[in-house]
Amino acid sequence: MMNGKLTLPIIVLSLLGIATAFLYAGSESGPYIVVIDPGHGGRNITPFSSYGDKFNPLTDKYGDTFKDGAYHKGLYESEEVYDIASRVQGLLKLTHTEAGRKKFYKILKKYSNNPPYPNQPIKVFLSRKANYIEHYKTIKHDINAPYRLYDYPDIKTGELKDGRITRINKLHPHLVLSVHLNAGYNPKHGRMGSVITPSYYTFKKAIDYVRSSTAGRKKIKKRFQKGSYNNWMPSCHMGSHFESFLCDSWIYFTGFWSNKSGTGANTRIFRGYRYNMVSWNYKDGNKWVTKAARHLKNTSYSVDLRHFKAKGPFWEREKSKYEFYRREKGLEGYGGDNLYAGNEVLRYIRKALLVNHVDSRKTLPELNRPYLSTWSVPTYINAISAYLELGYLTSTRDHKRIRTKKWVYTEGIAVGIYSILYSMPQPKGNRKIQMPIGKKLNLAKYGDHFLDAH
Repeated sequence: MMNGKLTLPIIVLSLLGIATAFLYAGSESGPYIVVIDPGHGGRNITPFSSYGDKFNPLTDKYGDTFKDGAYHKGLYESEEVYDIASRVQGLLKLTHTEAGRKKFYKILKKYSNNPPYPNQPIKVFLSRKANYIEHYKTIKHDINAPYRLYDYPDIKTGELKDGRITRINKLHPHLVLSVHLNAGYNPKHGRMGSVITPSYYTFKKAIDYVRSSTAGRKKIKKRFQKGSYNNWMPSCHMGSHFESFLCDSWIYFTGFWSNKSGTGANTRIFRGYRYNMVSWNYKDGNKWVTKAARHLKNTSYSVDLRHFKAKGPFWEREKSKYEFYRREKGLEGYGGDNLYAGNEVLRYIRKALLVNHVDSRKTLPELNRPYLSTWSVPTYINAISAYLELGYLTSTRDHKRIRTKKWVYTEGIAVGIYSILYSMPQPKGNRKIQMPIGKKLNLAKYGDHFLDAH
């Protein structure tokens, strides 16, 4: 996946700890808070026991290596997406002053004949610092410290520190954009796509599957294969989309991989109770480690889905209407507000490539169906979460666009964010040609739920 490099002055992680003190103070802080989360930033180095990610308090170990992102022909994902993220932050900062709003309105008019004037500022934060190389002198004792997704122990003191997910939630954002790039595939004109995680009610189909008869399992599998979520991302070294879905569901509920059939746990591979690996209101009580270690039946810590009970603050959150809004149905027909936000930003990038004469309709990067899995950010971030794959570094066209036209991606993302929050009138029929729809999200239905994360 992806990352980027710094060219504009930005508000970086040094402000994250104090941000909540002034986010809602005075006219400087607009009604909407946006966090841009550029992927990766650290490095996959040994020993994994000291420099990994996904620290699991139950085992007192890191559960995974640190993913340092894609690379191809001189472009590093982590650098490129950071560069794009910081440029988007700089562009949306124009909404903070009247002179800046006039400049930003001129940009909006490139994308809509009658856009709403940007009267309110949009407050934008980045989830991490620039790459570890630029901060090596201050973080060399643990170069992955500022970049881990999950809470982690200080390498010197052992004190638990906030990971990116915790830091993002503390900002109480309305919208989070995770920005990535990819490699390993070479589409002719390039390709982009959203990454989504469905809600509890889709994952629960795996519980129904495990608890069903042979005939019942056949029906569940058949319905899955015909449904919107049948394009499940291969995971757990499984051979089919449905097997990958079952394995990811076991991880979501129990922390363990499933076996090949999806009817039992592979107890050799444990990914942890991830909702307890971040700091927020949905974490179980202080004694959760003691309870979890026992893996008792008829609890949320059962190893077997046959005896799993979705009880506790996190599971109540997952079953809530707010998570259903975010992750099911919605303006795309499925995927909830998360998928609409992700696809709409990508559609604005496609339009930006057109209006700035980088591409014709024939050469625009294709908009993929979304990738599905148990992604951390869409699941554990308490906001609308648009997780974006902006392109493939291995595609000649995408590589050139990212190398020479990052400002076009920047403009498309910034305008897309604005449209999601305030709406932008668009021509009819845009959906058919994968151009922006222009509808804003109905954030009022969430009430103050954005403020409940910590």
